[in-house]
Parts: sequence; structure tokens; C-alpha cells
Amino acid sequence: RKSNMRNSSKNKIIAKPSSKKLTGKNMRIALIRHGETKSNENHKYCGKRNDDPLTKRGIYNLEQSRDRVGYPCADIVYTSPKIRSKQTADILYKNKKQVMIEEFDEIDFGDFEGKSYHELNGNPLYQQWIDSNGEMPFPNGDNKEDYCKNVVKGFNKALDTAKKKDVSDIAIVVHGGTIMALMSTLAGMGYFEAMVANGGGYYLETVEEDDIRLKVIGKL
Repeated sequence: RKSNMRNSSKNKIIAKPSSKKLTGKNMRIALIRHGETKSNENHKYCGKRNDDPLTKRGIYNLEQSRDRVGYPCADIVYTSPKIRSKQTADILYKNKKQVMIEEFDEIDFGDFEGKSYHELNGNPLYQQWIDSNGEMPFPNGDNKEDYCKNVVKGFNKALDTAKKKDVSDIAIVVHGGTIMALMSTLAGMGYFEAMVANGGGYYLETVEEDDIRLKVIGKL
């Protein structure tokens, strides 16, 4: 993963909080996807119904990224309710207090949950979903539009708590779906364009206009 934020050992900034305060009400955000799980390894849909922990390889890869290149510092770390999110936060932001946001959970893949693309090949409902460019609700699962609105609700909740504590740097360690929801809704990216690998993500800055928007500083 290439990133101008993490291209040298000199850029290890996770060890200490930033002393630079942003002007106005803006905030810097490290938006990070959790490490690899067994479902990720096997290319299976791993959503809201799945609470798999990280694999040994997933833990190792996160530790390597943390130690060799680092992640942006954070005064507060937000997670989803899932163990894979909390484990990743523990590894990347050791000894930092975690704040769980219910709305940051992964999307509910419904009948596709726990199945791989190969296993779903030939399933008429899956083909309909593919043909809809992912706009069709997951069978017995979430509707993308409603899911995105719920994630943004959780994001606003996180910002409110951070502002009350007067901090400028936060980390949000969540899921691929959570990241795609935020980036497509608040940063102007396409939903699937915003997809990142395990341990990857975006370094962002909030921009307060009529509504909160997200400006991309770099990719993690």
C-alpha cells in the first residue's frame, strides 16, 4: 500500500499525540479498516452477523505496518462493536481508551453472509444484486442508503464527543462497509471506489461548511 503518510520510519507518529492544534473546528481523522479475519482470508462476505477475531497473519501484518511505518496519532480511538475492530485498535493504538460506536458496525450482507463469490455464483439473487451495481438491498439484509445514513449518524456522534474533549486528532477503526459509507457520503467518492485493504484506510480532515465534509489528506 503506497502512502505519503507512511513511507518512512521518520513518519512514525503514532507514539505521541500531535502538539499542533487545528484552527477553527476542523479535526484530523485516521479512518482505518480492521485487520484480516478468516472470512477475509477466504474471500467470504464478513458482515454484521459475523464476529470473527483476527487471524495470526492479520495480527502480524498490523504489527508490521505499525512498527515499520506507523499510523497517524490519535487522542481518542473509536471502534465498532465487533472484536475484529477492537483487536485492531488494541494493536495500532495500544493503551489508548476505546469508545465504541454502535452505528459503526459492518453492513448486514443478509443471505450472502459467510459465502464467497464462488459459492454465490449462479445464485439468481446474487446476480440481481451484481446487475444493480450493488444498489439493491441485500436479501434479508441491509439497504445501502439506510446503512450509510446510520453510519453518518454514528460519525456525528463521534465528532460531538471529540469536540467536547477539545481534541484535534482521532482514529476510527472500523470495517470496509463503514469506510465506504463515510467516504461516499462525506468525501464525494464512489461507494466501491472507497474500498480499502485490511489495515488500510484514509487520513482525513473535517471541513465545516453547511454540513460536515471530509477532505482526504492521504491514503493509509
